Amino acid sequence: MKNSMFLKKVKMKLYQLKSNVLTISNGHHTFALTSLRADVFILNKMSYIPIGTILNERFVMERHLGAWYGESCYHGKDSQDDKQIVLKAFVPADPRIQAYVDFFKECSGMQGIPTFIAHFSTDDSEFIAHEFNGVVLRGILNARMFHISLENTIRLGYRLFRILHAIHLKGYVHKNIQPLSIVCDVGPDEELVVNLSYFGHAARIDELPSNNRIILGPHHSLHVSRGGAYSRIDDYISVVLVMLSCQTINPFDFNTNWHLTHVQKKENFHANPYAVLTPETMWLGDLYLQLEEMRSDRLSHLQVMAALRRAVPGFDPQTAITYRNAADSVYHLID
Repeated sequence: MKNSMFLKKVKMKLYQLKSNVLTISNGHHTFALTSLRADVFILNKMSYIPIGTILNERFVMERHLGAWYGESCYHGKDSQDDKQIVLKAFVPADPRIQAYVDFFKECSGMQGIPTFIAHFSTDDSEFIAHEFNGVVLRGILNARMFHISLENTIRLGYRLFRILHAIHLKGYVHKNIQPLSIVCDVGPDEELVVNLSYFGHAARIDELPSNNRIILGPHHSLHVSRGGAYSRIDDYISVVLVMLSCQTINPFDFNTNWHLTHVQKKENFHANPYAVLTPETMWLGDLYLQLEEMRSDRLSHLQVMAALRRAVPGFDPQTAITYRNAADSVYHLID
């Protein structure tokens, strides 16, 4: 959808565009979107690729998933080995391209990380191709009205922390953990597998600030939202906020508390996370504050995993995620 159509649809007008920050207003509130390329909000320069097109002599385009912030995404098939893939198209020189390439050099094929397949160019776009199976967590949560059982929420978080710990040991931070970057799929043993699928902002832990700026969202920490340097703790806090979303607790959602800015919502939660929690999720408030306290010391992965094991007495978070297939959709509905 072209930017002008988008702005019309949400009844907002272009307010200001400068210094790589797009600011839009609906007459009552102003929102600043920090962009890694200011022009991607004005015009998607990449051409739409017809379904059935074969790219790089092997990748068959099957479905256009959409375009966000200058990235156009397609589902397809690798004709060489008949595997399902995702192709992500960017305008040339987009810094996310190199982020993908560098990350996959170190982490491709690790548990929870898809296998990198190719990086290639066409006339007006550069593509990243990697394996893709399953459905995004956001779709599952939508189908479940943003609520899954506490036990499955803990199982999901346990698996995400384990994936991130492995990434961190490789020297990388993910920087964009949210329901749209998490994928669930049924494995060979019929267990539900949790994977990550987006790495456009992944970077080395010690990397200096670059022009590959993060699009701030509900699942980023207060520290990052205020412009602080990203660390492993911020990845972990994002998982805590995803777990809250799985329990229908979304205090940072764009449609919640419109009178507050993104940072103000984060500040309110940080000051008293328990105010929005249920009795069953108070321990997630404890975990959030524990992670924030670790900023002054160091992240302890073992303490985080121990907190998940203590959340429900006698419960093992390593047990299988329970789910059912919806007869009328492709989603694996987590119980």
